[in-house]
Amino acid sequence: MAPVDQEEKTVKKTMKNRLAVAGLCFTLTAGMLTGCSGNSGKAIITLDGQKTEYAVANIMLRYSQAQMQAFYGAYLGDNLWSQYGDSTKSTMMDTLKQMLILEQHQDEYNVSLTDDDKKKIDEAAQQFMDDNDQATLKSMGATKERVARVLELYTIRNKMSNAIVADVDTNVTDDEAAQKTINYVVFSTADTTDSDGNKVVLTDDEKAALLANAQKVRDAAAGGKSMEDAVKDVDDTKTVSSTSYGDNDESYTLDEAIRNAADKLKDGEVADEVITTDAGYYVIQMKATYDPDATASKKERIINERKSSKFSEVYDAWQSAADYTQDDALLKEITFNDIYQMATEDQSETGTESTESTEDAGSTEATEAASETESAAATE
Repeated sequence: MAPVDQEEKTVKKTMKNRLAVAGLCFTLTAGMLTGCSGNSGKAIITLDGQKTEYAVANIMLRYSQAQMQAFYGAYLGDNLWSQYGDSTKSTMMDTLKQMLILEQHQDEYNVSLTDDDKKKIDEAAQQFMDDNDQATLKSMGATKERVARVLELYTIRNKMSNAIVADVDTNVTDDEAAQKTINYVVFSTADTTDSDGNKVVLTDDEKAALLANAQKVRDAAAGGKSMEDAVKDVDDTKTVSSTSYGDNDESYTLDEAIRNAADKLKDGEVADEVITTDAGYYVIQMKATYDPDATASKKERIINERKSSKFSEVYDAWQSAADYTQDDALLKEITFNDIYQMATEDQSETGTESTESTEDAGSTEATEAASETESAAATE
């Protein structure tokens, strides 16, 4: 029986009943539901002969839906799922595919579920069933075994992700990562759009006025005023920004003219002249020719890039060799006619205390399901 159109399903995420297994924390409950799915046991994915049920995908998607509803529902309202429904499903199916392929290769990295993992998964799955009423469970096709299967897949993916990148070189030298930081203010000369949608182009006189203001800020800052005070005296609607860059960066967001001018400066010095770019007029000041905090962040990014590259290299090869099929017609049966959303703490049932959080391989990705749903919208 198909769910009633626009039925609202309340998804409760409680702090008391937080489930920390495989980096996936959730407790779902709902109120008045009449929907159910006759597709639950059908195979939505076949991977090298192994079938994955529609309900497993549906459980994952409904959690993603509830997370996105919490993040974006207030802003996009009824447009949320007409705009992002397809991309959310696509992201979820890519995630499920990855989980299944990683599971296939777990023996190659000596990855398995420990007795403790299995115990926590069993407890979490049971708590999920206890915390949700029958209408909610039926609408998702959720059984204890299917919920446990989702948790198993998240756990294995987390462990495999860590195992694959375990031998990545994490040594990054200061020279490789060294970052400079500049303060700057920009007087933009870019075209704008008026309230009627018409393009607005600055006149030469308007650009000249902006350049004059930029020059006043430069002169004041060079004369000893702080950049903030110098800008405030000229245009209190503008703010001072900062950005970091390094000589070994593979790409730059800063215009080359700005970098060239900044490279001539010592700590605290202001560029001799206003820098003109296609975007506008820049006043720059060298904050630090070596910024330890920015350098540390850059090191972390380099390490993460190495890990990402290693993971992609391994996974892409496995994915290319996999015999994977997806039932797109069945996938279309997963719709967004009903709204799943997180409930507040006081809407949640009282009961068991929290399942103890585990510091396993997946614990560092405790919000990964939320991140994936955010990225689906952010990249649409």
